[in-house]
Amino acid sequence: MTVTPLSYRIFRYTLIVVCGLIMVAPLVYMVSRSLMSPSEVQAFPAPLLPRVPQFSNYAAAFAYLSPQVIANSFVFAIGVVALQLVLSLPAAFALAKIPFRYTGALMAVLILPVFIPANFTLIPLFIEVYRLGWLNTYAGLIVPMAAQVTFAVLLFRQFFAGLPDGLIEAARIDGASWFRVFVSITLPLARPVLATYVSVSFLTAWNMYIWPQVIATDPSLQVINVALAPLAGGQYSQVSPAIGLAGAVIALVPVLIVFLVFQRWYVRGVVGTGVE
Repeated sequence: MTVTPLSYRIFRYTLIVVCGLIMVAPLVYMVSRSLMSPSEVQAFPAPLLPRVPQFSNYAAAFAYLSPQVIANSFVFAIGVVALQLVLSLPAAFALAKIPFRYTGALMAVLILPVFIPANFTLIPLFIEVYRLGWLNTYAGLIVPMAAQVTFAVLLFRQFFAGLPDGLIEAARIDGASWFRVFVSITLPLARPVLATYVSVSFLTAWNMYIWPQVIATDPSLQVINVALAPLAGGQYSQVSPAIGLAGAVIALVPVLIVFLVFQRWYVRGVVGTGVE
């Protein structure tokens, strides 16, 4: 049976639409339930749409989370991403373009942490943070997570290694230092891979739960996932499930905005670095 270009195109777009609807259905249902009244959201079976949208649920969710919790989440996520970029970009450039001995040994040391489960390092990290006096501090929250740069170094190194050596050599012949080459030549070319990493790393940091819960026991340092955890655990005696769902939607918005902002560069970065 011969497949015509038109029928193939119809099949492809139909498949894309069906997969998209399947993926977006839970999100739409969550938003719908976040606008329901307490009686509607607890009904079984729950209605698909609220009779009268309760936008007051979002005001109550914002008050429950508090501006301090949301600000802590931004400080934590942005701090982790920024420090990881500061640490990983120069290291990746050096490993890719600056010739020196023991490059292979350094790469092996960098790759080794990938094979160690995160749960194995939780207790040693906690002990180190405790000895440094960083419990219930932003430094204790951010620095240990920002130091986990293995993926970033490998990603950026792969991109820098793909840049033409002639470009670097021409700048060096003209008298540019390695720092000038890094800042003025390679970084502007790295915008796609930077967008890729920023979007993925921000999502990872924003969604962290275990580490912020262990290190920041002070309520003034809670992040949004820790604040929402009691609602996910079924503690609805004082807070309606709809308010909890509204809080989950609020927690989703920053990640969605970051992805939409970096979407064009994200796609180019994935294609350019070979990440699947």
